[in-house]
Amino acid sequence: MRIALPLSISKTQYFVNQAYVHYLEDNSMQPFPVPLNMDVNVVAGQYDGLLLTGGIDIDPIYYGEDNQTSMNTDPVKDDFERRLFHAFREQGKPVFGICRGMQLIAREYMLHMSLETTDYLEFMQNVRSHNQVGDQGLDRGNFQHFVNYIERDLYGSRKKKVDRMPVNSMHHQCLVAEKVNKELLFAMGFRIAAWTKRGIAQPKDGPEMIVVEALSIANWGGPILAVQWHPEELQDRDLISNFFLGTVTEDAMESEHI
Repeated sequence: MRIALPLSISKTQYFVNQAYVHYLEDNSMQPFPVPLNMDVNVVAGQYDGLLLTGGIDIDPIYYGEDNQTSMNTDPVKDDFERRLFHAFREQGKPVFGICRGMQLIAREYMLHMSLETTDYLEFMQNVRSHNQVGDQGLDRGNFQHFVNYIERDLYGSRKKKVDRMPVNSMHHQCLVAEKVNKELLFAMGFRIAAWTKRGIAQPKDGPEMIVVEALSIANWGGPILAVQWHPEELQDRDLISNFFLGTVTEDAMESEHI
């Protein structure tokens, strides 16, 4: 399977973290680096799927917000990856997002749904106590906190159970939801596949708030799955293989309580 891998850009170089290349290669997929000057519709027509990688912050200016705490933004990269994402989605091809990639997908979905999601989802430019790998001197492949997750949404299992697993989150932008609205989001095709309360102050009066750590979106072009942590550093082969190689089925989107 041929997977497009958009590059980042410096003053003189295009580049991508080697871990993403190895993650695809080690799971019998072919990575194809994509420079930022390519025609996105041509790229989507040539390759079988898209991996949106981690990286610098998403620029909030495009979404009508002041830049308060977003760092090292790159409007050129944002613009290209937004257009590339929609090109693959509209051609019915699968898109997998990691960290920044998940945030880009979430922001585009919220923009697409317009005011309909404002009561259910909020994008935060800064969440406490998540980007601890560097602060604690941990290797990128070390586990750092736990998330709750639905096994079959991520791994194609028939099991509906909610379980816990350790992850290696390295971010400070995040997507927040009111847990009570999960079924309303599901009705719109938006699935919360993993979550945590880490870093979110809970209101004294009001619904429980959660950080969305993984999501999937149905009925919006091709299959979409994204996670906030870095599975490429954990060598989580099952996650990406089940998604791109087709073992995650539509009935994995069936609703159940979390």
